[in-house]
Amino acid sequence: MKVEEIKKYLDSYFNVFTSVLSLVIAALYIFRGFYEGFNTGILIVAFMNLIYIPVVFLFKRHGFSVFYLAYAVTLVFLISMEETKLFNNYTALFMVCIVMMIQPKFEILSYFCYFASVSIAFIIDDENLIHFFIHIVRSVWFISITSYILNSHFERKKLVLFEDEKMILDQLCEGKVYQKEVEGFSENTIYRKLKAARERNGNISRDELVEKYRKEKEYKSSF
Repeated sequence: MKVEEIKKYLDSYFNVFTSVLSLVIAALYIFRGFYEGFNTGILIVAFMNLIYIPVVFLFKRHGFSVFYLAYAVTLVFLISMEETKLFNNYTALFMVCIVMMIQPKFEILSYFCYFASVSIAFIIDDENLIHFFIHIVRSVWFISITSYILNSHFERKKLVLFEDEKMILDQLCEGKVYQKEVEGFSENTIYRKLKAARERNGNISRDELVEKYRKEKEYKSSF
């Protein structure tokens, strides 16, 4: 099976694939608990991975942002309990960047939740103040780079789109000029989905988005 076919298959069954991985992670943490003894961290991580499964099937991609943001805040406090120290661990920050990519309108909320939880965790953990400043400066640096890339300062070779967005763009590529001509979606829904797609792919215009999508389709059909 070709790489592109595997990617297409995983995209089509993303919910199932990620749910299976979450179930495996939860099982591994439970086994770890039996071997090393159950503690708060093990129970919370296992629970978060189990709760992901109903969330992803009930709310689909709309629930991803809220789930990952909650997971990021949870990780901050769990990491603060580990011997590795909080200031040198950026797993939760990676989750925040995922939220930024999935739902750009949550960007400010994500920053606030992350820095608030980090500040509280440092106070609770009573870690050295210089560690706190190192972590904050590194976090700002990391977020700045992520934002720089997301804002299309590095050109994307491939559009990042969800299936419903592709359905809308398919119809626009067929020659439907106005959003009210697109079937299967209300005008408000089409506006929201196209706006999210434009922001996710570098704040490009609607015409640029349609044209890039058309070129991608033509390129794929040529093989």
